[in-house]
Amino acid sequence: MFYERSEDYRPLFWLHGRPIYVNTLIFLFHILAFGVTALSVSLLGQVVIEWIDLNAYQVLHGQVWRLFSYITFLPTPNNAISFIFAMGFLYAFGKQVEEFVGRKVYFNLYLGLVLIPSVLLCLMSLLWPQEPYLGGYDTIFGVFVAFATIYPSVPINIWFVNLSAKGWAYALLGVFTVAYLAFHDWIGMGFLWCDAAVGYFGMRLIGAGWGMTWLTDWLEEQRMARLTRQRNFKVLEEKKATESIDAILEKISKQGVGSLDARERSALERARAKLLKRDQR
Repeated sequence: MFYERSEDYRPLFWLHGRPIYVNTLIFLFHILAFGVTALSVSLLGQVVIEWIDLNAYQVLHGQVWRLFSYITFLPTPNNAISFIFAMGFLYAFGKQVEEFVGRKVYFNLYLGLVLIPSVLLCLMSLLWPQEPYLGGYDTIFGVFVAFATIYPSVPINIWFVNLSAKGWAYALLGVFTVAYLAFHDWIGMGFLWCDAAVGYFGMRLIGAGWGMTWLTDWLEEQRMARLTRQRNFKVLEEKKATESIDAILEKISKQGVGSLDARERSALERARAKLLKRDQR
């Protein structure tokens, strides 16, 4: 669909001759989790939901899998169409994001979309008790926001409405926010805005997208300052090493090789090996 491609965009592995990328694996895991959860609920009842939702009290008492398992979509008939649309968004737009940023950055992005809001919810529960939460729609929306950040002007036709990717991101954010407000679902709205922020800032941190130039400028200044410090440190270390070798050579010229102690012999040998390595290049 688009033309930007990261050098790190490559399959994790191949399955029956087909490449499996990070987004493909996430897509398949969502479908598998939906199916397994549906079968488990049919056999064991609603108790299954109580074992996978994000219950902050249970997480703080050791059930850490809930930090991830809550993105399982609730397997009900009313959710089936929404789940299909969510998977369509993930498959189409997640693929484009991974292709642009590479598999490592995309995996870290998705991990951040899952963990950052869930960890924040658990921390908030230390002050205010929170209701359990279940659903991965906000996580998928965060992936779409990342896509819209990379390709803000790309036209997208959804439900016969043609808007830019940025336009759809704003529209969906507004519609979902109003829906959460209508039902006073403050946790859902918090997850929505948190994942939208992670998707946007995650892309801006790597220099992709639009807006917040002060942030990218500050990050670039920090990176250049860090590189300067590293370069200065390396120059200082090389200067100290050179002065040390000069002192050893001067000692050899005055007192002979036999006057060197074990530490000086080791330093001289390291310098010789380094020079040989440099000549081989």
